[in-house]
This record gives sequence, structure tokens and C-alpha cells, in this order.
Amino acid sequence: MKPKFTLTCNLDKILKEKDITPYKLSKETGERIGTIYKLVNNQDLDSSRLSTSMMANICGYLGIGLGELFEITEETGG
Repeated sequence: MKPKFTLTCNLDKILKEKDITPYKLSKETGERIGTIYKLVNNQDLDSSRLSTSMMANICGYLGIGLGELFEITEETGG
């Protein structure tokens, strides 16, 4: 059986650690609040179009790398 991997966004955890609200991140970066909340809640990431410029804006503002923003985990079969 082929392994299956999942991409998870760590934005919620990072924002809490840095004491930044999703609203503030949206205002400071100019990115849509709805998109920020999708990342925070890990909603519809498979069907969302996440631009590289948006990822760069978020990572640059937070002072993190893309590898810190996203995590890849292997799903275990059951």
C-alpha cells in the first residue's frame, strides 16, 4: 500500500506563540481574512489556491520559513 501524506498548516499555533490575531495578520500583510482563517483552521487546503506571494508575505511578516508554516505527516492506515 502506498503511503499517504497530509499537509497541515501550523499558522494557528504560530500566531498564538507570537500573540498575533488572524485579523492583525490580515491587516498587516494585506491578505484576505477569509484565507487567513482557512489556514488557521486547516480548512479546504486541498481545494484552496494559495499563492506563493501570499505564503512569502505571511512567512516574512512572522519571521519564519515555509517549513515552519507547513508540516507533512504520514497517515497511518487502520
